[in-house]
Amino acid sequence: MATNTNKRVAIKWIRDGAKAAYIKLPNCYICGTTQDLELHHTHGLTNLFEKWAKEKNYSIETDEDVLAIRDEFINTHHKELYEDVFTLCNKHHQQLHKIYGKSPALITASKQGMWVENQKRKLNGMESVKLVSEEQSSTGDNRSKQWFSSFI
Repeated sequence: MATNTNKRVAIKWIRDGAKAAYIKLPNCYICGTTQDLELHHTHGLTNLFEKWAKEKNYSIETDEDVLAIRDEFINTHHKELYEDVFTLCNKHHQQLHKIYGKSPALITASKQGMWVENQKRKLNGMESVKLVSEEQSSTGDNRSKQWFSSFI
């Protein structure tokens, strides 16, 4: 097949392979509306796939290239594809992307999650969640080198 000329083409094949297992909730995680719902991945699929393919030295130039590695990518990034997601209404999804950009950097995944949590808490009249680094944590829990939340 011909070389992909549109960067969205490669990710379309990934989404097509993964979407059967997506779980989109019946309401917005933030406000609870049931209208105009969309699935938001905190790890943008395009960035995640391109980074992974580059690290593995895989070509993603043709449809065949992408299809040949699709299942491996989906299995490798199960958590990012199926767990690190939020069902959001279009309004909140657009607000999130106004803050983090159209294609958020992968390093912002935890911050996006905290933004979603904070929006939900604000609507429910609760205190915000703040990010602290592992070194600042008073729990001493050494689960990962990633950001995690603690309540103020």
